[in-house]
Amino acid sequence: MDAAEVSVSLDDDDLLALHVLARLGGVDDDDAGGFADVVRLTLHHGALERFDAAGLAWPPAPDALEMARQVSAEDATPAEDRASGRAGSPAIRNLAIAALGAAAIVAIVGGYGAHWSWTGLEANNQLWDWLNLLLLPVAIGTFPIWLRLADRMDRVHRRALAAAVLGFGALVAVGYLAPWNWTGFRGQTLWNWLTLVVLPISVMLAAAWHGAGRELRRIHVVGLASVAVGLTVTVIGGYAGHWAWTGYPGNTLWDWLLLLLAPVALNTIAVPLIRLVSGDVEARAAAEERRAQREKALSAARGRAGIIA
Repeated sequence: MDAAEVSVSLDDDDLLALHVLARLGGVDDDDAGGFADVVRLTLHHGALERFDAAGLAWPPAPDALEMARQVSAEDATPAEDRASGRAGSPAIRNLAIAALGAAAIVAIVGGYGAHWSWTGLEANNQLWDWLNLLLLPVAIGTFPIWLRLADRMDRVHRRALAAAVLGFGALVAVGYLAPWNWTGFRGQTLWNWLTLVVLPISVMLAAAWHGAGRELRRIHVVGLASVAVGLTVTVIGGYAGHWAWTGYPGNTLWDWLLLLLAPVALNTIAVPLIRLVSGDVEARAAAEERRAQREKALSAARGRAGIIA
């Protein structure tokens, strides 16, 4: 059938599906004959079967094109377009990151090496001090990304992440047993670790879990139950058995409320209140972005088929 017949007989989903299938077949955007072959040989049910075989969801999503590029042996994007995509805001962002990194290095070298008292670094010269400073912002910046991409992480990156976690656990153990004074771990109790990690973990979960579309699975329930049981055991041992390493003795109900109420209030009050006041602007912005990406993908599909939208 000719282009006019295609434009009449196909809706946007079918047209976008053919565009993706052509990419999967390595058909260039300007290869009219190749695209015509795809159109002639593919019916709606055939498109459904091909999407299922390629692991793509129906109806076609904007990110399906990116997956098609990864499968296809040839990327039809012109070199000048790729160069222009690297220019502009990414370059400014990279420059800003480089400037901040250079400033941080100068401050660290000056604070520890040149004894610049105004930096306050000499008084905070242990790894524990840096964990207190950086754990929350690093967690906020990285954990949402991990939540969204964890299911797509390949085996190499999973092993690297597991190795990093095990390496940090080994460092903590050596910091207590050796002891390495520069870590600052010796003398830190379980209570100190709770005050260090409870708020960052709560902020990360509140900010990222819902937005990443994650579901509560059995392994998550088991993990939460294990944490609850472990915390209960340490509370009983800390107060009744006087386990000094827990750091619990001397901490009252008020101290526990200060530790736990902030994360609870963040998840149950602050986050819903912010969404209410803002009119859930984040969700609306995300939906608008998805619509814009879909329109862009459809425009490319119409251009491939020779249709003037």
